[in-house]
Amino acid sequence: MRPRSRTRRAGFAALARIAAAAALAGTVLAAAAALAGTVLAAPPAAGAPRGANGASGARCLPSLLSKHTGTVHIDFWESMVTANGTTLRGLTDAFNASQHKVRVSLVQQRSYTTTWLKYQAGLSNGQLPDVVQLTSIDLQGVADSRSVTPVQSCMAAAHYKTSDFIPRVLAAYELDGVQIGMPFAVSGPVLLYNELVLAKYGITSPPRTLGQFVTDAEILKAHGSGVGLKLDPWHLETWLASANLAFVNHRNGRRGRATKAVFDTRVARKIWGDLDHMVRSGAASTNPATGPEEYDNLLGIGSGRYAMTIDTTAVLGTVEAVLAGGHYPNVKLGVAPFPVYSTKLRGGIEVGGSALYISNRQPAIDQAASWDYISYLDSTRSQAIWATGTGYIPIRKSSAKTATVKALWKTSPGYRVAYEQLVGGANTYATAGAVLGPYTQVRTAELNAEKSMYQSGVSPSTALENATRQIDQILAQYDQRIGS
Repeated sequence: MRPRSRTRRAGFAALARIAAAAALAGTVLAAAAALAGTVLAAPPAAGAPRGANGASGARCLPSLLSKHTGTVHIDFWESMVTANGTTLRGLTDAFNASQHKVRVSLVQQRSYTTTWLKYQAGLSNGQLPDVVQLTSIDLQGVADSRSVTPVQSCMAAAHYKTSDFIPRVLAAYELDGVQIGMPFAVSGPVLLYNELVLAKYGITSPPRTLGQFVTDAEILKAHGSGVGLKLDPWHLETWLASANLAFVNHRNGRRGRATKAVFDTRVARKIWGDLDHMVRSGAASTNPATGPEEYDNLLGIGSGRYAMTIDTTAVLGTVEAVLAGGHYPNVKLGVAPFPVYSTKLRGGIEVGGSALYISNRQPAIDQAASWDYISYLDSTRSQAIWATGTGYIPIRKSSAKTATVKALWKTSPGYRVAYEQLVGGANTYATAGAVLGPYTQVRTAELNAEKSMYQSGVSPSTALENATRQIDQILAQYDQRIGS
């Protein structure tokens, strides 16, 4: 393999950073969620039924738009850049040209984190958009703000059918039986590997389970290769979901506010024990999920240092573009499903990505216009265009059947893997993902505990105990801060 030049490394990292900043879901952390208590309304008591989870008492009235004689102008705060931004602009231009009732202006933020920060500030200063795009970990914070009209109200009023959507995608943005946000840009974790290296060392197929992942890593280590393990806090949550186990109480925070972590189990100890063994044995090396080394797991596949890694589907387009440039001729990229905890347990992979929310601080006619636009973005045709232009997962089953998506999957079959992960498996509270207000702090506690194993020799069981205790404190402090 050619030596990796500084230019190639910088080019790859820059491209990957752009893709990741625009599209990471479970791994992009809204850094100021801990500040939510200064602007959020007081929620119901901990553990109590929450109805629409405090999102809004407002009622969506889509019919207002048909009776309106003028043009309604709405703003959409979004965080899409490069190809993703180009595709979104194309869809928005097409929507604006398709009718005369609504005109959408895109207001691009630098990242999901920036969008959430700005939105929280807007709760105090009144400067809020009509539609906002936020990640999956922001759901509880959005609900606690009581600043949005649940899209289910729009669905009911418009007799909108959701049977065509992937059920788990809808479930990810549902609280207490109410659809709060409309899923839009959906991604998920997959296994990325070099087919040439695995075949060379007798590994005939990529690992399907965590146990096989560990075994294959040891085989690769014996031949001077190994696994790149990005230090992302969603590792534990994803493997638990694959075993159909919740992360927090009250059905993962979806039928009552989460007050306790419930993940310190035999399964969790096995998950962290296996990962710790890989790192301690030298079969895997870790790198940070942020900063200048955040893509070393991907770059390591290019250099030959690693043969496998786990990352989000959001980087697939960038990785394929770099490989097409001929910089890494000894790499034949393979994409496989996330290696689940066990094939004997029927769980599923959590949904990553973002959803669209309608502000209830705007006039009813603006909310009706916002619903009209959101419906367009989530139509069969738009989702097919979106998936093809960005690499995100089409969230409608009908979109996956279009010629557009079929052509994409034929030329780039790796994109189909994440879709099939979400269509398959169980649809439960565990696989819908946890709902937490101070999610950023919680994941920081997870990450610190995991790092303590690798860097300080703390045992997996002790690390889990420490994480559980810290997370319980974080949840209690959040509830106290916002008046629960």
